[in-house]
Amino acid sequence: MNILISNDDGINAPGIKKLAQLLSRIKDAELYICAPDRERSCVGHGLTLFDDLFLYDYPPEDLGPAVVWAKSCSGTPADCVRLALAVLGAKGITVDLVCSGINNGGNTGSDINYSGTLAACREAVIDGFPAMAFSSTKGIDYLDNFDIIVPHICGRFIGKLPEDTILNVNAPNVPWSEIKGYRAASLAQLRYPPRYTMMDYSEDEKEASKNTERYAFASFAMEMVHAGDDSDTAMIKDGWISVSIIPLLQDCSGTMDLVRSLL
Repeated sequence: MNILISNDDGINAPGIKKLAQLLSRIKDAELYICAPDRERSCVGHGLTLFDDLFLYDYPPEDLGPAVVWAKSCSGTPADCVRLALAVLGAKGITVDLVCSGINNGGNTGSDINYSGTLAACREAVIDGFPAMAFSSTKGIDYLDNFDIIVPHICGRFIGKLPEDTILNVNAPNVPWSEIKGYRAASLAQLRYPPRYTMMDYSEDEKEASKNTERYAFASFAMEMVHAGDDSDTAMIKDGWISVSIIPLLQDCSGTMDLVRSLL
């Protein structure tokens, strides 16, 4: 089985090394890694179209025993997956599964629209490959919990995912003894109020920055607009590992009559 691994925390993140080590335990697995050369969290599904992309060699042995090819990439997580699939395909290597993570921070609810972790999986699914995302909410203090989670999820879902879907797994960042188990989850609707602070320029910068305003992101405060008891965000708070199968495309059939009436 050929597995491509990526993330958005970067090639040096502890989560990707943990994931590679765990996927190395799959019988006859050969792992290929292509991940950003730096932090790329929250970049969404951006692709690099008008600049060149660069791949840099990375020591495979530093990531996992079954890793046979490892590169860092100058682009986004979606770039990493798209480029790796092209390069490997040119070598005659067919990828059977794409995995992304283990992310330092949750990817629940409408956060999946911002997430580079999910974008790596989404790009894989767009290109016709099954994909799984793994995330640890609010940090990776208990990364060893994935020693149990990854084999459990892979053993049950590899080869069983519907076409054009992403498997999204989020674990609470708590000791294993406090985790209640696994639950199928819907997606919560989350909102982050747009809060920015205008920043002052230093005396040396003022002349060069004339007629330019400078802002810094000011708050990660989150509002739950809609989150039922079965939503991933609610389950994580209650100590469950949330597992969601997310369709690549939304079903617009229910709104087509409205569009026709307004056209």
